[in-house]
Amino acid sequence: HRDKKRDKEKVKEKEKTKEKERDRDKEKERNWERDKERERERDKERNRDKDNEKDREREKEWHKDRERDKDNEKEKDREEVDQNKEKDGVTKEREKDRDKIKDKEGDKDKGEKEKDRDKEKEKDEKEKEREKERDDKKKEKRSRTPPRSYSSSRRSRSSSR
Repeated sequence: HRDKKRDKEKVKEKEKTKEKERDRDKEKERNWERDKERERERDKERNRDKDNEKDREREKEWHKDRERDKDNEKEKDREEVDQNKEKDGVTKEREKDRDKIKDKEGDKDKGEKEKDRDKEKEKDEKEKEREKERDDKKKEKRSRTPPRSYSSSRRSRSSSR
């Protein structure tokens, strides 16, 4: 009877031991799972930090690129302005040269115009003189010739026309 009791106790002991063992195993597994989860969380956090850092770097690069682009645009604008200034300068110089040439030509033209006016005056004077001479001749002729009849004067008028 005692043996049976001992055996039962031993079996109970063994079961308790097994139960404890199972509990320990379960606890270990829970701990292991918890550790794994923590590790995953830490990895996620690290990755998030890395991603954020990469994003910051990209953002910096983007800003640098933007600044470079702006600087390039400014430089292009400056160059364009300089070129326009040069063109304007060249154009103004050309205009000045043209004006100088025009002034010189204008001076020549003025001289020529005065000469032309003088020539015109001389021509006009000569023409007036000729007309005067013609008129004088006509008057002389009239004074020398006796008056004509109406019909003959008409003929002479029509023939002169």
